Amino acid sequence: MSSPGPVTDGPGPSADGPGPAADRWLVLAVALTSTCLVVGGVSIANLAIPSMQRGLHTGFAEVMLAVAGYGLSYTVFLTTGGRLGDLLGRKPVLLAGLALFTLAVTACGLAPDAPVLIAARLLQGVGAALVYPQVLSVIEDTFTGRERTTALGAFGAAIGVAIVAGQLLGGAVIQWDLAGLGWRPAFLLLAPVGLAALGTGALVLRGGPRPGPVRIDWGGIGAIAGGLLLLVAPLLLGPDTGWPWWTWAMLAAAPLLFARLVACELRQVRLGRVPLLRPELFRQRSFTLGMVIGTVYFVTVVGFTVYTTLTLQLGGGLTPLHAGLAFTPVGVAFFAASLLGPRLALLRGRGALSLGCALLAAGLAADLAVVRSAGTGLSPWQLAGPLVLVGAGQGFAMSPLIGTVLAGVRPEDRGSASGALSTAFQLGQTLGLAGFGTLFAALGARPGVARAAERYHSAYAASLLLLVVLALAVVALVQRLPQPGPPERHRHFPWARHGTRTGLAHAHFHLTGGHAVGWLTHWIHEHEPHADRARPRPPLAAATERN
Repeated sequence: MSSPGPVTDGPGPSADGPGPAADRWLVLAVALTSTCLVVGGVSIANLAIPSMQRGLHTGFAEVMLAVAGYGLSYTVFLTTGGRLGDLLGRKPVLLAGLALFTLAVTACGLAPDAPVLIAARLLQGVGAALVYPQVLSVIEDTFTGRERTTALGAFGAAIGVAIVAGQLLGGAVIQWDLAGLGWRPAFLLLAPVGLAALGTGALVLRGGPRPGPVRIDWGGIGAIAGGLLLLVAPLLLGPDTGWPWWTWAMLAAAPLLFARLVACELRQVRLGRVPLLRPELFRQRSFTLGMVIGTVYFVTVVGFTVYTTLTLQLGGGLTPLHAGLAFTPVGVAFFAASLLGPRLALLRGRGALSLGCALLAAGLAADLAVVRSAGTGLSPWQLAGPLVLVGAGQGFAMSPLIGTVLAGVRPEDRGSASGALSTAFQLGQTLGLAGFGTLFAALGARPGVARAAERYHSAYAASLLLLVVLALAVVALVQRLPQPGPPERHRHFPWARHGTRTGLAHAHFHLTGGHAVGWLTHWIHEHEPHADRARPRPPLAAATERN
């Protein structure tokens, strides 16, 4: 993945950032608004699933494919979005992404049927992938010193607010059924916000010098896009369609495209170019374990989030607003733990990650116990305690996850390893939505169970059992990661030494798909001893940071 922010030697902002103070804070407003659009677009769609199914008179599978389509295209094009920012400059790519995102949410709100909605959501994900990699770069280019710390704190808070507000405001708008439009205003109301950010950004953002030629691995992008589509689509469509032959053909073809991806990446290495993913990284145990941990962790988190919300609405009879309110303990606990997590990572290293994953597993197990005990009489209040544990586990785990993995990776490989890990996070989110959608649809459609509430609670309980198993597997895998000593902690958790606001921003940035390369390199460059700065970097590391 491309660096979110370039490494600079001077103390002042780069040419990408405007000089006057008023313009700087307008730039921050554009960056934060863009962040809220990208993050809020996820939670709004999750709450709208039942309403979209009713309004479009379509099946569960088609609606879930529309929801998953955003994450699918976002995952595939996130790396490309960062590299286009390197190639063309942050301003034009950010503005193009905002324009595409705004057009897409308008198309979502006006979609006459499921195929149009699916296409619009795919387009929305591409727009988000162009926007998000530029946001942190714009902040780092624009602010210095205490102002930068303040801006980073605002950035982290904006992500947390967008996660919670997307649940609450999205649920309220859907429940109000404005003008009888059901779920559509939840998307349409994002359009004027996007237009405002686009217009303001065009006025206050400044272009800067380009960092040099950057090659884009189009072959790798095509292979991973095709492989994911062939994997995700049949998982979501199969249960509703009775698993016809073409679903099995797609699943069988997916490994062929992933093999093609490996071949493309090996060819990029032979040609001396920077691939999407360097295959030789998998020879390092810490990286391989980190990729597995990151993917399974996000399969678990997203599977829990989406299908808890869905069960509360379809199985518990809650309105979208009340379902969003019921999930608020997760956001609050995540916010609080994110403030403490970076300091704990600095003190305990891998222990902070172990604590976070253990709390997540405990919260899921507690949730399963409550669901089995309450049955169809499940109340949101009964879930409050387990949800707090789940949110705290996420908050404690996010900050140390990449730093702990990177501690066991060769120094010259850490840039590309960090980008690959963040891509694994997004892949896990997409697979969690698709995989648990398959399980949920299959169990929820079981014949012989009369009431919808019973079907959904049965499917949710079975899903929770699998989620607990996955969370425990993550806890076990974390124990095999290296335990960085105090010097390594200071190198791999540099954000933790500079206040809770930067730690909060770091945790939230990774949770929502940000890549750590530029930020991690930036902090090391600015805050490590001067002797370390002067040490020459291997050519491959320098090329990775540039690309």
